[in-house]
Amino acid sequence: FQVRTWFALGDKTVTSLKAGTAITLKAAVTVEADADYVMIEIPIPAGCSYQHKNTSWYNHEVHREYFKQKVSIFCSSLKKGTYTFEVSLMPRYTGQYLLNPAKAEMMYFPVFYGREEMKRVAVSF
Repeated sequence: FQVRTWFALGDKTVTSLKAGTAITLKAAVTVEADADYVMIEIPIPAGCSYQHKNTSWYNHEVHREYFKQKVSIFCSSLKKGTYTFEVSLMPRYTGQYLLNPAKAEMMYFPVFYGREEMKRVAVSF
């Protein structure tokens, strides 16, 4: 698996966030071979909370759990290709934050996984 995350405001990619302006955290998961029972973990920055806790039925998604620090998305099967998952966030507190790496792994074979690097996120007024 290969995982990449970014923040989007509408169709535009943003690098810094504004407190009080809703944004979308997008995660692109590239599956290099067909995989069953895949779990995608998307961490959220500390200065943000959830705008909406929607469940999507696209990309073979069967369940989504919202924790205070991350979102776990469960997919029954993913064929080879690239899939995009979205999480609606509301930046609330200003400051500099770290965003933990997003991860995709097979639930019953956790040695098959992919993740990205740690990122910095700035939230301003």
